[in-house]
Amino acid sequence: MDRNPKFKEQFNKAQERGIKTLVEKMCVIFDRDNVSLDNNELLFIREKKDWLKFIAPRLSSLFVEKTKSEVKQDTQLRVMWSDTPDLLDLDAAEIADIEHPSPK
Repeated sequence: MDRNPKFKEQFNKAQERGIKTLVEKMCVIFDRDNVSLDNNELLFIREKKDWLKFIAPRLSSLFVEKTKSEVKQDTQLRVMWSDTPDLLDLDAAEIADIEHPSPK
């Protein structure tokens, strides 16, 4: 496939169509109201569903699972009064002392 980019593109399109077809077939199976399946058929359908959940995101960008994005945030508290423009950096212990001063 590396030697023939046109074939690689066609192959990838065929793979995506195949995955979409399998997903649509599973949707038809799961959309039935009255399903009378024996235990072996039900087990096979569940295994097929799990296999599709595993393989679909790997073969098609359409079924990629959501990624978790981490947001970095500043957790420091800065207190500034108008008469003193200097910033005062407090850590959690100092904030707790201000909120609940110990008796002296």
